[in-house]
Amino acid sequence: MVMAMIDARLSVTLPGHPKTKKLIKRIGTDGAWRLVCLFLWVAQNKSDGDLTGMTAEDIELSVDWPGEDGVFTAALVDVGFINGNDVDGYSVHDWQEHNPWAAGSDARSEKA
Repeated sequence: MVMAMIDARLSVTLPGHPKTKKLIKRIGTDGAWRLVCLFLWVAQNKSDGDLTGMTAEDIELSVDWPGEDGVFTAALVDVGFINGNDVDGYSVHDWQEHNPWAAGSDARSEKA
């Protein structure tokens, strides 16, 4: 059985982006690594970038966040990598713009 390759795009500007620098300043370099893990997890599991139905705890479990509960998700919201909250739901900010291939994967699968 051949498994389809799922990928996500990361901009070469991600390490130097102000959001990334703020994230690292707030929660450390592990936060930046977990952000990359989140982007890859989203591409595989929530390809449209909509995290509705997920709590902050769910988001942190998806990337094996080792820190204090709620800190990673709150930092992502504070710096603008994700939008939302536990009540209204979360989404990855501008996911479809930055990851159009991943965002369109469900539509391509249905068409095939």
